[in-house]
Amino acid sequence: MIGVSSVGLVIGLVCGGLALALGIYLKQLRPGITGFIVCTIAGFGCSIIGGLIALFVMAAVIISHAYVDRQDPFTSRAKLEEVDFSETTAQSTMRRLANFGNTVRVSWGALVRNKAGFIGFLGVTFFLAMSAFGPLFIEYEGSAQFSRRVDGARSLFQAPSAEFPLGLDWQGRSVLSHVVYGGRILIVTSIQAGLAATAVAVLFGSLAALMGGWVDGILSALANFILTIPQFPLLLVLASVIQFTDPIQMALLFGFLNWPTLMRAVRAQVLSLRERDYVEAAFALDLGLWHIISREVFPNMVSYIAVNLIFTVRTALYGLVALVVLGIVPLQEPDWGVMIFMGRSQGALFSQEAIWMMLGPILAIALFQLSLVLFSRSLEEVFNPRLRSGL
Repeated sequence: MIGVSSVGLVIGLVCGGLALALGIYLKQLRPGITGFIVCTIAGFGCSIIGGLIALFVMAAVIISHAYVDRQDPFTSRAKLEEVDFSETTAQSTMRRLANFGNTVRVSWGALVRNKAGFIGFLGVTFFLAMSAFGPLFIEYEGSAQFSRRVDGARSLFQAPSAEFPLGLDWQGRSVLSHVVYGGRILIVTSIQAGLAATAVAVLFGSLAALMGGWVDGILSALANFILTIPQFPLLLVLASVIQFTDPIQMALLFGFLNWPTLMRAVRAQVLSLRERDYVEAAFALDLGLWHIISREVFPNMVSYIAVNLIFTVRTALYGLVALVVLGIVPLQEPDWGVMIFMGRSQGALFSQEAIWMMLGPILAIALFQLSLVLFSRSLEEVFNPRLRSGL
């Protein structure tokens, strides 16, 4: 789970300092400063995992700015007979990092190029930053605030004001504080569900198409069987025998229910790619099934998979909110779904002053979903080179 702590700040500063030092050493000050900022924020918000991932990416970007392939006669301006094509392990690592950094830079250019997609990226970043850094600026109000009741008022509800931008809920608590804190578990759980469903779908779809025979028959039959089960009634039945209290358990459940649709699409894509010359050559050379999936098939489907990952996350988020709103899962604050449930239970729909208790989380969910959809438009350009011709 995303968290903010002094330990995360130290991790971010250390990772950012390493990126900055690399930039200074390679005489790439501007990328080094950018790396310092990105690594500090990532480490501060996502602790050691986020800091290390950001450090790896930014190090590759910094290296790509300074790297010159001396084995390439076009970049080194050397004669062909003077070029030594042998390289050490260190030189090979630097070349690979530089290539990865160039890919990141090109992808960022594709992301910025698509205006609608870039707006979606900023929206997704805003909600992630709000969940990670919002607690630094807004204190969570978990207990009732009876002292805020206005004289003559029948309830603790209050309309938005300068002090409370989204008003007060049925216990006199700031709605804004619950909006800031309430999306953390929902967003993380829905992303985990999307990743789980996508990973299973890509693996099973690729295996079914490439291996064929009884493997294809079993996996296709399993996918068809799950597709015939109505998801929401199944969740209602499971809720009567299982206590949905663990977010990881919820993520795995939604991942299990959402992989068959993508698996069938991946299978169809791989069946088409299997007829390509380079895939047949890989089979002829006996390069191995994992090599064929990861090196020959997956790169040609990554744009399609990335877009479907976004929509799987959307589906999981809607499902999680629906379970909470209907009271099927235990109500645990803070949560956007719990806000909607409690607002409906406390009559917020019938009061102009109280309606923001429900409008706040509803708008947050809608804007986050809209940001995901817009962001998916840029992902098509990021992962599909044919759409980058204008870059």
